[in-house]
Amino acid sequence: MVKKILSLLIVCVLVFSLVGCGTSEKKVEDASGTDVKDVTDTTKELTIGFIPMTMNNEYFITMVNGAKQKAKELGIKLDVQAADQHASAAAQLTIIENMITSGVDGICIVPSSSEGLATALEKCKEAGVPVINLDTIINQAVLDEVGLEVPFYGTNNYEGAKAAGEYVVANFEAGIETIILTGIEGQQNAADRRNGFFDAAGKHVHVVAEQSANWEVDQGYTATQNMLSANPNIQLIFASNDGMAIGALRAVEEANQKDTIKIIGFDAVSEALNLVEAGDFLGTVAQYPAEMGILGVENMVKVINGETVKQSIDTGTKLITIDNVAEHKEYSSKFAD
Repeated sequence: MVKKILSLLIVCVLVFSLVGCGTSEKKVEDASGTDVKDVTDTTKELTIGFIPMTMNNEYFITMVNGAKQKAKELGIKLDVQAADQHASAAAQLTIIENMITSGVDGICIVPSSSEGLATALEKCKEAGVPVINLDTIINQAVLDEVGLEVPFYGTNNYEGAKAAGEYVVANFEAGIETIILTGIEGQQNAADRRNGFFDAAGKHVHVVAEQSANWEVDQGYTATQNMLSANPNIQLIFASNDGMAIGALRAVEEANQKDTIKIIGFDAVSEALNLVEAGDFLGTVAQYPAEMGILGVENMVKVINGETVKQSIDTGTKLITIDNVAEHKEYSSKFAD
């Protein structure tokens, strides 16, 4: 009888031991051997916060679609949030704070302002949330101030705008009266696009006016109206993004100058490609925002897993004209909604 009881007790002990072994909880020790916290070995679904400048711009929608495709492929969650306007540093700070609170594992961001991002980057650093910078480069002085190294994946905007300027030099007589629409003042993208075009074509064309329209369609329209009124002999407009170029086209049409004024945009969104195809735009500089989204998600997963990633990747540019617009439209269709 005693043997039977002992046997039963041994079986019970073994059963409870096996049940205990089935849990994945374990202790983590720091360098001194002290227990820090309990963790579980179960695989946690990664969540990456993805913050484009705005979703009221097809360019950023394309970027997000590329990111979503890669996130689905890798089996991770993508939390996409954006401000209503391009110039919304305060809104981006709020989004980042909320994402940190919700427990994202990393953040990919297109900053609306380098200067306005310092506080947000500080919060990411304090929370241990890695950041990858897409499309619009964060000023190095801001990164130095915060003490962060942040990978950047995006366009060499200077070279893209330079290609547009070189095209103008090759295809127009010297002295053509030109206006330039620039982006948000203080953004490196805006400066690089203006300077790339000007350095390539500035000695060949006669730039009679330039004005910031903050990447917005309506501001591009208003700025062009004002510059056309002051400069009735304009023959060429270089707009630093397609939104402003579309606004400029509207102003040109209303002024009945569509036959005499050529427009070059930047971004190669679908509407701009249609306008190139129709002859309403002379050209647009293509970026590859979907590639930025793909690279951002792919490399953020690597960063979270402790792998080394490239600190800088140029995602490329191409000047789109009537000669190659059909080819680029086919490529872009892969990332359309």
